Amino acid sequence: MRTFFLETVRSLGEETAVTVGSFDGYHLGHRYLVSKLKERAKERKLKTLIVTFCPHPLKVLAPKVKLCELTDPEEKKELLGAEGIDYICFIRFDREFSKIPAREFLEDILFKRLGCRFLLVGYDWRFGHRREGEIELAREVGKRLGFEVEPVEPFTLNGHVVSSTLIRRLLSEGRVEEAKDFLGRRYWIKRRVTKGEGRGSKIGFPTANLKGTENLCLKEGVYAVLVEGRYPGVANYGERPTFGGGKRVLEVHIPGFKGDLKGKTLKVEFLKFLREEKKFPSVEDLKKQIEKDIQLALEVCSLTE
Repeated sequence: MRTFFLETVRSLGEETAVTVGSFDGYHLGHRYLVSKLKERAKERKLKTLIVTFCPHPLKVLAPKVKLCELTDPEEKKELLGAEGIDYICFIRFDREFSKIPAREFLEDILFKRLGCRFLLVGYDWRFGHRREGEIELAREVGKRLGFEVEPVEPFTLNGHVVSSTLIRRLLSEGRVEEAKDFLGRRYWIKRRVTKGEGRGSKIGFPTANLKGTENLCLKEGVYAVLVEGRYPGVANYGERPTFGGGKRVLEVHIPGFKGDLKGKTLKVEFLKFLREEKKFPSVEDLKKQIEKDIQLALEVCSLTE
């Protein structure tokens, strides 16, 4: 698999089967679309190419919405790369890119630069400046230039259309076990450990503070987690009100772990929401609750397959 940013490639030099989307969270709906892409590419002897965006377009087009993203670019690359795709093209989505007309996106970017000969998209796909482009325009341009366009119906599960929006809502409500059903995996993040304020160590519960977690799609509170696929742990996501609050951060405590994690990248899988974050009257009360949280988290982990 080769991953690149659009600005680094003038011509890919390959004929490709392409799909375009944000692919935030990479859930079962995305997997269904990618499986179709691989089938169509094999039938036509084309290379597979996923075109995605960084950051999510809504962060630029509707900043007041304050959209949380399920995956950062590295996590997205790992999830997509596991599917055996030939190419992943990231497009830096900014105001300038958002003004590109729909026809120019199809003709100059997808067809000329990325070699698109087959385009697979969601049934309601819109693209280009002010979302002026739709499937019929893509078919019209494709017929003229020589690439096919195929829309795919939404993937449903248990009566729900599987979407990133649905998964964001479930996670924001602490429903991580339900989110797992639609993701087809546990929800996880992989972020670098950064220097914290050392409060956890001072009260006997050292934590790894994870960088870039102030805008996760998670309900603030305490979770049972699995770290690096083998260490049971307990995580707190929020502003730590007992110590005066601040910006949101994910802190992870691994019971019994000895060693320095600073600067390392940790994969944290969310197993169960345990309780909401709250302010305790004293540090001693907080310590007693943390001990209960750890015990419950270990019990949850012991029941996890």
